Amino acid sequence: MSRPHLTRRSLLTALGAGGAAVAVGGVLRPESAAAVPGPASYAETWASVGQHPAAPEWFQDAKFGVYFHWGAFSVPAYANEWYPRNMYNNGSNENNHHKSVYGDPSVWPYHHFITGANDRSGRFVQFAPRLRSAGGNFDPGEWAQLFADAGAKFAGPSR
Repeated sequence: MSRPHLTRRSLLTALGAGGAAVAVGGVLRPESAAAVPGPASYAETWASVGQHPAAPEWFQDAKFGVYFHWGAFSVPAYANEWYPRNMYNNGSNENNHHKSVYGDPSVWPYHHFITGANDRSGRFVQFAPRLRSAGGNFDPGEWAQLFADAGAKFAGPSR
């Protein structure tokens, strides 16, 4: 009898939202050592600098954080952050999508998402996030509150 293939995604899906939060929060991880504080001061020697912990104490204690990918590749809202690469691979899903929505990549290249251009239907598209206070949809305070409400101890964009 074969055992079912268990992946992190299938485990978190099976646990549901509450169980996933607990799992990510560290309950399913083995016990870890207490956070190691750094020395109060350092001398100008390699031995002294070598006493520095690998991560700040607050980070060692943080069990959950959020990093997010957000950039020009989010404008087409298709596939993932590999869109800029795959849109040039003839026959790929991203390439087919790009051709149908924006046109051939040789004519409608990726930099148009940054500089702005009209898609095939005439709609102007550009990665230009604007703060809600300036009439846009981006509210960093709302994002920060969402992360805090989820229990995140740190958050930030990644590239």
